[in-house]
Amino acid sequence: MEKKQTKTTLRNACDKLCGQLCRAKGACENCGSTEQLQWCHIHTRSIGKLRYEPRNYVCMCASCHRHFHNKPLEFTAFIGRVKGQDIIDWLIRESNKLEPLSIKWYEDMKKYLKDSISKL
Repeated sequence: MEKKQTKTTLRNACDKLCGQLCRAKGACENCGSTEQLQWCHIHTRSIGKLRYEPRNYVCMCASCHRHFHNKPLEFTAFIGRVKGQDIIDWLIRESNKLEPLSIKWYEDMKKYLKDSISKL
């Protein structure tokens, strides 16, 4: 019998899947490098409902990710260029709508991410 999954184990599984999905872009969205690709959030990943939202992340190499963490104003300008102001405005609005996430939400997200990866 399969052990019931907790929010933490489901979140960890979703993190792994979404990281794979993001890195499948194949190159850093800033410099084009294909080395050490990382899943980089625009709005903090602590906002659960935005954590796996494609409009809330970009694929970056470790160097660019580190650079932008140290230069948040440059990061904001970069995101404006690659995502557009409408996405930034949407992220701000959505981040202000706090919602608790259920185990069912994480189960559905895990299935969605697995399906998305299988379509690559």
